[in-house]
Amino acid sequence: MLKEFLAVVEKHKLFTPNEKLLVAVSGGIDSMVLLDLLKKGGFSVTVAHCNFKLRSSDSDGDEKFVKDTSESLGFNCLTESFDTKKYATDNSISTQMAARELRYTWFDELMDKQGFDYLITAHHLNDSIETSIFNFVKGTGVAGLRGILIRNDQLVRPMLEFTKQEVLDYAENIKIQWREDVSNSSTAYKRNFIRKKVVPLLKEINPSLESSFLVTAKRLQSLESLLEKQILEFKKAFEIEGDHLFIKKSQFQKQEWVVLESVLKEYGFNHDHLQNTLDILSEDVLSGKQFESSSHFMNIDRDHIIISPKLENDDLPVEIQQDGNGFLNGLTISGKVSDDLSYSIDSQVAKLDFDLLKFPLRLRYWREGDRFQPLGMKGKKKLSDFMIDAKIPLNLKKRVMVLLSENKIVWVVGHRIDERFKITPSTKKAYSLEIAHDQSI
Repeated sequence: MLKEFLAVVEKHKLFTPNEKLLVAVSGGIDSMVLLDLLKKGGFSVTVAHCNFKLRSSDSDGDEKFVKDTSESLGFNCLTESFDTKKYATDNSISTQMAARELRYTWFDELMDKQGFDYLITAHHLNDSIETSIFNFVKGTGVAGLRGILIRNDQLVRPMLEFTKQEVLDYAENIKIQWREDVSNSSTAYKRNFIRKKVVPLLKEINPSLESSFLVTAKRLQSLESLLEKQILEFKKAFEIEGDHLFIKKSQFQKQEWVVLESVLKEYGFNHDHLQNTLDILSEDVLSGKQFESSSHFMNIDRDHIIISPKLENDDLPVEIQQDGNGFLNGLTISGKVSDDLSYSIDSQVAKLDFDLLKFPLRLRYWREGDRFQPLGMKGKKKLSDFMIDAKIPLNLKKRVMVLLSENKIVWVVGHRIDERFKITPSTKKAYSLEIAHDQSI
């Protein structure tokens, strides 16, 4: 197995003897075989062991065993203990999920602080099969079906092409010692149930399940790569204004479901949101329907699907001094006094009569009841009515800001200044305001 292991490392260019490896070692058979292979391969290894304090003295026994074995192999061993049950209770998650979060958080800290090149784990082919089945049962996409990747950034799994039986055979042949976790035999855990009950039944149908899955996983990984390219191509057609993303309805409807689902997932929307959106689009009516995820709004407008991030601190007015800036949720307004009294046709610029303003100006989101006198009009108008007339989409309405001098609106930002503050022949100095958007969504 050593020869085949080194061949896998070389084939996938996983790591070299000169690179620093942090190796996760539990003391079980998989990680002890991995440790032996890395030792014989001449790699630079530091062992990391987590004591989750879940099995009383057995957990402490695992820690001592890993420390002693690491020392005998000439490897430095780092250990950390966790109150896993308390962490699970405090965060309302399962014990298994708590253990996963705790260990990977610690591993990440070690990687950053001590400059390791890669984190190495002992996952093998059967682990990948179990992950794929588990994801399939829950419901998943292409990435979930293809199982575990042999490399995911700095996380590397060099044993992923070897079966559990190959690991067992190797351990027995060279008499590797390991610690047995009795919880691995319990079918109370979903993954153990798949390992003990489901996989044996599947192997009755196909005794070559592992080798068949390895080929299927390669196909799915290739399909995933094609999907990523299609997603990137689709994104090229997106329009971005400030922190709003616009997707043309016509382009949205032409795209494949899996591409749309992958894109919307980035903004917190699920397959139900997608299906409801497609149902509305198929009716070919003006909807104005809006969906909400944990982080974004998605509005079905006249010609576009519009995705906008949720607002933060939307009730906090921001002050703008005479020669200062105001920043609110990705938008910056810069103001300065100017001798240029010409009119600006740029919606991102407002030019006002300086002598009519009272500083500091205040920037905030619009509120029900706001009124102003739109440029060119004789009387005041409700801002809500102005936005309807201007055909501003629903989720963009939520983000409309106003700039105030004392309690008077001088500018509906990016849309219209107030008639009372415009530049006139009697204006001596102008006050120029300009918008800058954070382009990240």
